[in-house]
Amino acid sequence: MLLLLLCPALAFTSPSLPTRAGLWADATQTLPRPIQEVPPPALNLTFDPGTWTLTWLCSDDVTVTSCSANQTLHGRLRKQKMKNPSGCRCKFNPLTLHLGVTLKVTATVAEGNVTISERLDYEVPGPLGSEAVNISCEIHDAAAMTCAWGAGPAAPPDARYFLVLRDAAGRQLPGCPGGPAPAGCSLHNLTGLPRQLHVTVAGSSRFGAIRPYDLILNTKAIERLSPPLNITGRCNASHCAVSWAPPRTWADMGFNDFRYELDLRHADTNPDAMVTISSRPENRYEFPSPEPRVGHRVRIRVGDVRSQRWSAWSPPVWFGDVRPAIPRLPIYVIAAAATLICALGLALAWKRFLGRRRLLPRIPEIPDKVSDNALVNSEMLRKDLAG
Repeated sequence: MLLLLLCPALAFTSPSLPTRAGLWADATQTLPRPIQEVPPPALNLTFDPGTWTLTWLCSDDVTVTSCSANQTLHGRLRKQKMKNPSGCRCKFNPLTLHLGVTLKVTATVAEGNVTISERLDYEVPGPLGSEAVNISCEIHDAAAMTCAWGAGPAAPPDARYFLVLRDAAGRQLPGCPGGPAPAGCSLHNLTGLPRQLHVTVAGSSRFGAIRPYDLILNTKAIERLSPPLNITGRCNASHCAVSWAPPRTWADMGFNDFRYELDLRHADTNPDAMVTISSRPENRYEFPSPEPRVGHRVRIRVGDVRSQRWSAWSPPVWFGDVRPAIPRLPIYVIAAAATLICALGLALAWKRFLGRRRLLPRIPEIPDKVSDNALVNSEMLRKDLAG
């Protein structure tokens, strides 16, 4: 100890020192280096816009706990979220992609129990303003669908557009025949058309890409109904009744889906009333109309109870004309009367002619000295005429 006090430098050159616990510690031991953090594995998100499917890189060390798709539609945030997806993918319901969509995956890394997330912002290709505008589709005549659109304000002059139809599973359906068109097309084969239809109006041009525009349609809601069928009217001495049949429709619709409006009027006056009828299993309307009557005229249109859309008016139907009967003579009586009138007319005309002959006697003719004298010698007559 005295040696240490006299030579304190020895304390720093000694290879080891006793510890309080009686153990020896290496004075030259360096401090441990900090552990270097390993970056979390990348999920490598990819998105298929045709099937609305988000996929990522599979790994045994990574467990995806949720995936989501967010977008703004009509000013409101719409979000689809799936928990604990399997198969390294998320299959979303149909998305409206022209608005853009934000995709996100949350996962847990087994080593260290670390939570990670990865985001993908998807935008449709093509310049803004080149996409089709004012897109509308309707099903009509229970057998066809017509879609119309206009060219975008920034579309090239040779832009042509075409329909791409998909069901909720992303399966592509037959589109309009005839190829791309500038303003619309009609589809006459509706076989397999689903209730929820994803419609994309894509385009092509020699001058560059055309931005696609897509929307999701409820095919039952876009059907334009036809007027009712088999409209008839019948009356008895005190009442009249109008009956009809529902229209043919492409969608499966029952009597609860329809409402009817009747424009009913007397045949020679303004409308009596506008009658609205809905949810009746029997398509019939009765109203008082005692005899005698001049008859009625009715036309009917049909609407969908879920919307304000109405069909066109049906052609007018006339019924119930009961007036005091005018006696009708048999045809042979009319023919005999006409013959008698003609005979009387001829008799009067003949009588008048005879009366005029009596009032105006015949004027005697001037005798002809030449032709009236049968004894004139023809030889002398020639001489006289020659002289």
